[in-house]
Amino acid sequence: MKILVTGLLPYDSGKTEFIRSLAESLREDGYRVLYFKPVGGHNGWYQPDTITHSFELRVLVGHDAYTVTEDLGLLDIVDVLSPIDFLTLPIDPLSSGLSMRSYVDYMSMSLKTVILLRMTRVWLEGGVFKRSHLYVFCRDTYDRLNNYLKSTVDELVGVFRDSNSIIVEANTDYVEKIMSSPATYSVSDEALKQLGGYDVLFIEGYNNVAAPTYASLDVDYVFIVSPGKAVMYRGRDYRRGVELLSYRGLPWTITTDKVMDLLKKPLKSFDIPPMTHDRYYSVFNGIRDLILEIMGGGE
Repeated sequence: MKILVTGLLPYDSGKTEFIRSLAESLREDGYRVLYFKPVGGHNGWYQPDTITHSFELRVLVGHDAYTVTEDLGLLDIVDVLSPIDFLTLPIDPLSSGLSMRSYVDYMSMSLKTVILLRMTRVWLEGGVFKRSHLYVFCRDTYDRLNNYLKSTVDELVGVFRDSNSIIVEANTDYVEKIMSSPATYSVSDEALKQLGGYDVLFIEGYNNVAAPTYASLDVDYVFIVSPGKAVMYRGRDYRRGVELLSYRGLPWTITTDKVMDLLKKPLKSFDIPPMTHDRYYSVFNGIRDLILEIMGGGE
């Protein structure tokens, strides 16, 4: 079974914790769970652990991908399970040629503060994952960083270069073009095709996009998560709604709220208590039981 989990809000919907809790419940019952993050972005200032982990693993890795793959014991293939990842850093408001208005504008648009973008091509040889890493280094962002952040980036780039990665220098305009190209997302979809050996595969979206890639819509069920709530749709119904709404069929150009407005009533909905509540894990056990019933032909 393939399940897409995406968010209703642009930030902090709770997708990753939803996946972690449901995956834990499934694994306790002996089911093989796999995770895939087609597109990930993280801010090295607000999530400094991503910098530490990237040094440790010698590959750029985001918070969500690291956290879930660590749970699943899959850190050794985190780059396979997270093929596209970008790191943003805060720019210096006093950097040359920058007005305070443009500083605020840049800081409110994540792609304007990208410093590194990783794209990983994945293939199988003799049942073993092989991959090649391409990094885009954004010179315009680098020139606007303070000296401490510049030194950190220098060290990171050195580690990635020593790991036989290809590093090209460009700028944030180039990254924006890359991220608007359908060909970019095919990199993740090709990696997704290589995955197997699971009972349940969770695909995590980013922000509140309807789906991060084309193949992410080819799922059995979809959960849209918001603080305190999760709603569930059949994959075929959700896909149909996204295709009706999306311009040129690009699912990452549509937000989940528009899909929900179109589809109206979900298949199921769930109240999610705080993690500290004594009913938290029983709620996820209930969602697990529903999934297992469906896998057994009950829905």
